[in-house]
Amino acid sequence: MSVRPAGEATAGGGPTAVAVRTAHGLTLRGHEWPVDGPAVVFVHDLGDDLDAWGPVTARMAAAGFRVISMELRGHGLSGGEPDPELLLDDLTELLTEITGSFGPVGIVSYGRAACRLLYLNEGAGVPVQALISPFAEGEPDWRGTRSAVRIFLDSSQDEDRRPFLDRIYPKVLGVKLRVSGAAAEAGPQLLEARPQLLEHLIMFMRRQLTPRHLAWIAQRAELRAAAPAEAVPEDEQAVRGGKE
Repeated sequence: MSVRPAGEATAGGGPTAVAVRTAHGLTLRGHEWPVDGPAVVFVHDLGDDLDAWGPVTARMAAAGFRVISMELRGHGLSGGEPDPELLLDDLTELLTEITGSFGPVGIVSYGRAACRLLYLNEGAGVPVQALISPFAEGEPDWRGTRSAVRIFLDSSQDEDRRPFLDRIYPKVLGVKLRVSGAAAEAGPQLLEARPQLLEHLIMFMRRQLTPRHLAWIAQRAELRAAAPAEAVPEDEQAVRGGKE
């Protein structure tokens, strides 16, 4: 897999268009805010595209995070046909590339796509996760779920999704936090309607992801200092502050 810029950053610190080509020849497209900070990957729900995030991604970037918002296969400008069964495989490939360049990442998703995060953990490079208004028709396969540090954001007035989260939350593995807002909206619209929930998300990422990011930077610096330049892997020589 390779990540390459597909356009130039817009004026005023806006996003750069990026394209990701997987090992199977699939091209995923999205936007990256090239901020020198911890990487946070935004994954829209099935049937949506990255525009669904509205101003949320830009606000997260303004808070000091390298935001990477990708479109799923068969959605928006990404290639392929929509296939929910391949979402986890595509995410795993994408995260392998991103963590190799930028270290541990946080991941943010909502709706049905968010439930796939329950199957990812630090082994996949995503120790920190945010699930907004998660929902699924059936019960997660708890045998395949993984432990991670997670924040759940939902609406106290969301009669469709709240019962689902009420049911699964006690079973979720790992450290977890749930924050609800008094609103009828769900997903990204919930963060727009209740800005304090977005502040909770930002603070959560600062407390949980930033220390891991700084530890990764320190570890890379130690490796470079301990080895002759010719012995340092090429990617480690190229990466400084995260971007290859």
